Order: sequence, then C-alpha cells, then structure tokens
Amino acid sequence: MRFPANLPRRAVIAAAVLSIAAVTAAHAQTGVAKVIVPFTPGGISDVIARTLLERMSRELGQTMIVENRPGGGGRIGSEVVMRAPADGNTLLFTNSSYSILPIVDSTARYEPSSALAPVVLAGTYGLPIVVSNKLPVNSLQSLIDYARKNPGKLSYGSAGQGSGTHFAGEYFKVLTQTQMVHVPYKSTAAAAADVASGLLDLTFDAASKPYADAGKVKIIAVTGRLRDPRLRDVPTAAEAGLKPFVLDSWVGLLAPAATPPAVIERLNHAAATALADPGLRKALNDLGVNPAGGPPARLAQMIADDNVLYRKIVKDAQLKVE
Repeated sequence: MRFPANLPRRAVIAAAVLSIAAVTAAHAQTGVAKVIVPFTPGGISDVIARTLLERMSRELGQTMIVENRPGGGGRIGSEVVMRAPADGNTLLFTNSSYSILPIVDSTARYEPSSALAPVVLAGTYGLPIVVSNKLPVNSLQSLIDYARKNPGKLSYGSAGQGSGTHFAGEYFKVLTQTQMVHVPYKSTAAAAADVASGLLDLTFDAASKPYADAGKVKIIAVTGRLRDPRLRDVPTAAEAGLKPFVLDSWVGLLAPAATPPAVIERLNHAAATALADPGLRKALNDLGVNPAGGPPARLAQMIADDNVLYRKIVKDAQLKVE
C-alpha cells in the first residue's frame, strides 16, 4: 500500500496498522461460522436462514451452521451473539422481534439500533388479514364497516401479548376506530386454526394460505408495503383503502456490534450475491417473503422504523407492557 510522500511518519504507521487489522479481520472468517437462530427449528425464520446460509457458504468458501437457541421471545439467542467475539464467526439470523422485544419486555435490556451490527436485510413480508367464512365480509372495507356496526362483537387472535400479531390487531383498531376483543394464543397457527373452524373471527397470519386454498378462510388484504408473492390477487391494506396500515415484518442477519467493517462488507457481499440467485428468490417467494438485500444501512433503517412505529402503537392503543 502506498501513502503520500508528505504524510507524517506516525500517521503512516497508524494507517498501516489499521490496514493490516482490516485485512486480518476480513480473513479471520475461516472454518465454521455459527449462526444463531433464536427460535425453534421449522419456523419461517429458521427455514429462511438455512436456505440463505447454504448459498452464502458457497460464496464465502466457509461452512455456516445454524444453531437454534429459542427462548425469551428471541432474547436468549440474541444475547448469545451480543456477547460473542466480533470476528464474524458468530452471527444472528432473526426477525422483527429483535427490534420490538425491548419495547414490550423489560428483561430485554438492549438498544436494538446499537446492540448488534446489521449485515443484511434478507427479506420482508406483510401479515395476511385472515377472516372467518362466517363473517359477511369479502374485502378490507367491508370488514371495517362490519366492525364499526358491531362494536366489541368481533374477536381477533394473536400469538400472545406483545407479539407482532397483537400489535397488528391493536393498530388496526386504532386506525379504523373499531372495537374488537383480543384473544391471545401461544402461536398464530393456533389462532388460524380457530378462524378456520369458525371459533374466532379473524387473525393476522403469514401461514394461512393452505386454509385459504381449501376454502376454509378468506384472506382479504396484506399489511406489508408489497403484496404477498403467493397471493398476487390480494391487495395490500394501503391499496385496499387503509393507507396508514403498513406493518412489515423482516428477517435479517446481524453481527456483534464491534465487528470490523471489512468483515461486515464481506458478509454483506456474500448475502447480496445469494439473494440475487433466482432459485433463492423463488424459495423465499414460496414462503411469502419478498427478497431484499442491499447495504447494511437498509436493515438499520428497518430497525429504527420499528422503534418509532411500535412505540407509537403502544401509546395510541394505550397498551400496558411489562
């Protein structure tokens, strides 16, 4: 590396040391990298992680293995990575719960915007609004009209207090000035099953397509900025007339906060290459996910936006959080 002839000797030495450190960090990723998924195997985040990392491994020439560390709504696995060496060999693949959790759980004592370093936004997806066949509604506007005419008579299910689906229901109520009863479940799958059986009026669930295909439920809109790639004929809530109702969930890769920029750049490049692969993009589309990519700043912005939006929902809906 060449330095300007008039650069002071001390500055030359400092620049050389930094250059060597960056090269060393970039080449420190050898052997096996461990990627923590803070949820149980088989969920959407776990499936996407394994699909993406398999292709990233080829690009990096490095084995990347998934280790599931469920518990605490994602907190336990996230904290493992926060404490890990900042060498790029221990990473976190997670979802929107990372940025939402500190808002609803006092035991999650971390600041999402600085606790970890964003690597790449892998994809985004909205929540399909799923309604029971027993309801006389076939569109988002007809659901709003029906809810306004029947205050307190509709029930919606979520994955539990403080979950993304709970926020979706409360945000819907605030924006539409309607009243619905919140029924917390242990998972959105359980809530969707009760919508399909007619025991529950509606829910917000990304995995309800099989019920819709079987004619057991109606999917009337999606909360994301983009349509669900599996449901091309289903409008977004904004397209259906409720423009402020935009809730995007995300999945992405993060690293320990002090990870050198050279390492982040190398990982980001590998992820971008993987996400450009048509086979991977189709695999994500089949899961209802819109592939993303781009620089780490794109994921950082999603995290920052989550912090603003979900705190606003807590305030406007007067939610009590622990």
